[in-house]
Amino acid sequence: MPLTRRLLLALAATGAFAAPAQAQSWPSKNIRIVVPFPAGGSADLSARLLADHLKNALGQAVVVESKVGAGGNLAAAEAARADADGHTLFIGTNGTQSINQSLYTKIPFDPAADFTAIAMMWEAPHLLVVHPSVPAKTLPEFIAYARANKLSYGSSGVGSSTHLFGEMFKMATGADITHVPYRGQGPALTDLIGGQLQVMFPIAPDVIGHVRGDKVRALALAATRASAVLPDVPLMPALGHPELVASAWTALYVPAKTPAPVVERLRKEVAALMASPAFIERMNGVGIEIRAMGTAEFETFTQAERARWAKTIGQLKVRID
Repeated sequence: MPLTRRLLLALAATGAFAAPAQAQSWPSKNIRIVVPFPAGGSADLSARLLADHLKNALGQAVVVESKVGAGGNLAAAEAARADADGHTLFIGTNGTQSINQSLYTKIPFDPAADFTAIAMMWEAPHLLVVHPSVPAKTLPEFIAYARANKLSYGSSGVGSSTHLFGEMFKMATGADITHVPYRGQGPALTDLIGGQLQVMFPIAPDVIGHVRGDKVRALALAATRASAVLPDVPLMPALGHPELVASAWTALYVPAKTPAPVVERLRKEVAALMASPAFIERMNGVGIEIRAMGTAEFETFTQAERARWAKTIGQLKVRID
């Protein structure tokens, strides 16, 4: 056999067996899950429960690393640059994967090209909550009250989803509520509970304990489906505002070009975790609803989210350098 042909056959054989070999040797070292938010939050909790599941399923240590800054862009950029060998996972969010590319003048990664999605994990809708001193008990009553009175709403900072949705709400309802940005959700909630603020637009897990404890009043959810964790709170679209739909969501990603067998194994393990009654109960307990999607459905969902937020951010004229 000519030498050239022998070399081509050897190269073809190497390519044919490279992916299975990688899959069989994976994981060969500790796996890390990069999270773009501080420890103790919803994204961190889901990452730690996932880490425990993967450790038991794969027989390898799994560590959770928080990398905070630039609205999640620092963590996303680090994960995007990691070796595509299945040892770096990324907890992506609606911010890193659908909002930031329109919100920031420049981001150091491409949310579509630099990642492969493993699975959507959970979703938490925004909601309107008010201090008990606000007399409104329904969404229509609140809109009328806000139009007639000077109110302030707090957010976790300019460009955060609590800020963007607050501005969406104002634009849709004509309620001229003054925005007060804070350095994080915690201080804003403290001032809401203390009465220094009258309004907030958080996501359910950030405020559900205060709603259940009657420290704040939930008036409406920005969702099209009833909530499993706040079933008695009405939906904004059903109350005449179909455009007021917004949620925070979390999904698991790996760097693009991660071997297909590794991707499929991770998808299998995430699906098993999300079907676990213990996982569902734990997440529901902190106000989070599990949201499973097929790969194609999630891709369509993500594209729609990017287009919707690009349009909204353009209308609001909000940009961060």
